[in-house]
Amino acid sequence: MKWVAGILLLINLGVGVYFFMAQSQSDSQAVAYSPVNADKIILKSSRIATEQAPVKTSGSEAPASSEPICVEWRGFGEGDLERGRQAIKALAAQRVLSVEELPVDRMYWVIFPPLPSEAAGQVKLKEMIALKIKEAFIIQDGIWKNGLSLGLFSTEDAARRYIHELENKGVSGLRLETKPKEGTAYYYMVKSEDAATLRDLDDVRQTLPATTLTRVACKR
Repeated sequence: MKWVAGILLLINLGVGVYFFMAQSQSDSQAVAYSPVNADKIILKSSRIATEQAPVKTSGSEAPASSEPICVEWRGFGEGDLERGRQAIKALAAQRVLSVEELPVDRMYWVIFPPLPSEAAGQVKLKEMIALKIKEAFIIQDGIWKNGLSLGLFSTEDAARRYIHELENKGVSGLRLETKPKEGTAYYYMVKSEDAATLRDLDDVRQTLPATTLTRVACKR
């Protein structure tokens, strides 16, 4: 009987060794196929997806255009205008902007453009007198020297109506200009595509508290 018991013991030992080896092999396979550095695989997949995505060309979407902003700086009292002028000059040295100094009250001036000489102006003046244009005279100085002044009006509409009347008399080439009304105050028209410039301008304006900044439509 002892030999039977010995055989059974050997069989049990063999079965135990078999399961131990099977478990070891299973564990080693699990290690071999475990997803090591799985995060790198995910990153790589994201990179591949990015590379395969269609890329927009520059022509597929137009860049947003920067629209200019215009403001009027008004309310200058005596002595303030020069301070405002110097402040704008200092700002213009640092920022991109355009500025016009304009009269608050203006007159509208109908003129015939300058002629080559005063003698030529005299000839043109005689033509105007022959057409019974009574207000005409030769301009003696300034950028319109040797041109003809044909009338000064308080409104643009009145000036344009007069131009139309003169054109009906055969006069062509007329210009409509503006002149500051005597004793008028002035203001600044400031134009810039940079909103930061206008914020800086408002900081400057606060040093002149009686003045105001008002956004207006930009003239084309």
